[in-house]
Amino acid sequence: MQISVHVPYDEQRLRRSLKFVVRPQTKKLRVLGMIMVPAGGLMWLTGGDWPFPVLLIVLGLAYAFWLEPFMVRQSLRALNPSARQDYELTLDEGGFAMKAESYEQRLAWSTIQRVDEQPDAWFLVITKLQALPVYKDLMTEEQRVLFADILARRVVA
Repeated sequence: MQISVHVPYDEQRLRRSLKFVVRPQTKKLRVLGMIMVPAGGLMWLTGGDWPFPVLLIVLGLAYAFWLEPFMVRQSLRALNPSARQDYELTLDEGGFAMKAESYEQRLAWSTIQRVDEQPDAWFLVITKLQALPVYKDLMTEEQRVLFADILARRVVA
């Protein structure tokens, strides 16, 4: 059983994949930022020395709202141009392969740490900073059922 899917380059999907990878890394900092802002405001209101509370508020806002988009933007800029190509994704019992104009890569299912299923895609998490999205809308219904069956037998979610 083999599934072959043509994956066109899509900037929005690439951004979504990067957000998926970056979000766990920034979640704690976002919470910290949400704590820093009121703490800085409270210090300022209680007569704290003005530079420190203002710095705490600014850093808190940066952590809470600016850090994740900044990291996604930087990751996009740092990507190799080969990541901006259409590719063929082939999934079978042995693993999965990606083949584009300038690269070819094959990985076994054992390289997958976990699978995170979203409403529109499966994210095959390879490392903390690398995940392969498999978008459901690029597959037929039969391919989706077959892929879910392969995942159920090969990968612990």
